[in-house]
Amino acid sequence: MALEAPQGASPQNPTPQGEHRTLTIATVTIAVVATVSALYFARTLFIPMTLACVLALVLAPIVRLACRSGLPRGLASGVVVLLVGGTVAATMVRLSAPAVEWFARLPEAMYRARYTFREVVGALKNVQEISKDVARLSPGSETSEVVMQGPDLTQIFLANTGQLLTMVAITTILLVFLLSSGNLFLLKTVHILPRLSDKKRAVEIGRDLQVEVSRYLLTITLINVGLGCVTAMVMAAFGIPDPLLWGVMAATLNFIPYVGAILTCSALLLAAILTYHTPLDALLPPLAFLALTALEGNLVTPALVGRRLTLNPVIVFTCLLFWGWLWGIAGLLIAVPLLVVFKILCDHIEPLHIVAEYLSSLPPRTERTAPSGDTGKQALPAGETGQSSRAN
Repeated sequence: MALEAPQGASPQNPTPQGEHRTLTIATVTIAVVATVSALYFARTLFIPMTLACVLALVLAPIVRLACRSGLPRGLASGVVVLLVGGTVAATMVRLSAPAVEWFARLPEAMYRARYTFREVVGALKNVQEISKDVARLSPGSETSEVVMQGPDLTQIFLANTGQLLTMVAITTILLVFLLSSGNLFLLKTVHILPRLSDKKRAVEIGRDLQVEVSRYLLTITLINVGLGCVTAMVMAAFGIPDPLLWGVMAATLNFIPYVGAILTCSALLLAAILTYHTPLDALLPPLAFLALTALEGNLVTPALVGRRLTLNPVIVFTCLLFWGWLWGIAGLLIAVPLLVVFKILCDHIEPLHIVAEYLSSLPPRTERTAPSGDTGKQALPAGETGQSSRAN
């Protein structure tokens, strides 16, 4: 006897399961759109909160070390934040004047770049035509000299001073509170869990996450600081003015995979063009920096961080696009640390292992079932790639 279709199963009357699935998809879509909209429109609130959380993970090992010396945790947190903030503020004050000067000379550097590499790119004729067009736009002028004036970095900074100071204040205060709280949130989470097995699992995941993320971020920070110091020494050896500025730029932008190295190399090229007059001399400083970044990305970072925290370059670049569009420069700086935190979290939570597999750049393990009685054949281990440990 033919089975009759259940009532309401026609295309006009979908089943309850289909309605539930459609409702779930719509709810998730609305939640994602609402979350992204909140992160974008309330970025002045979420950016300092996120920066404070990331900095707390970086500085947590230093605070623990200070606590072992006998300082109370609150005092140790305040001292560490004060020292780090004072160092950053002193560096910014020291480099503000040369940064403004170099930024103002940016149009001059672009103009001289066309002249310096005229034989390489064949742009001399175009430069002459541009100069004639500019002179033609000024009738009655006695001279063809073009005065190139760059944007005023001081005015740009002053226009956003209030918002910047507010974000810095929020980040600093929240950072002190996070460092002072220690394991308070982990203890509260353990307290509210009903079963003992869940409590043990929460303690294991919480401690592993804190240790691994803090170690990773602190290691990457030290590597970037080391790269900045070496870059400053190399630029000083080449005779580039203000080598400390280029070292700080290299250390800061190296937190941004791919894009950071390109921006630093471009800035060094323009600075070298303003310093030297021949193409070969102008190319040596950026080429030296590229050699340093290659050494750091392929030897130093993999040796200190390890291969387990490798990230898929496609995922990294996608995250850079998303967070850069969402939060600008701040989003670019924290995109990879957030991705690393998420990957470590996925590694420790079994239902999220599939997500962690896609986030990794290492090839998956090829598991083969050994024939009956043959115990010598094991699962083939995954080969390690030659990519950088940070995909950055």
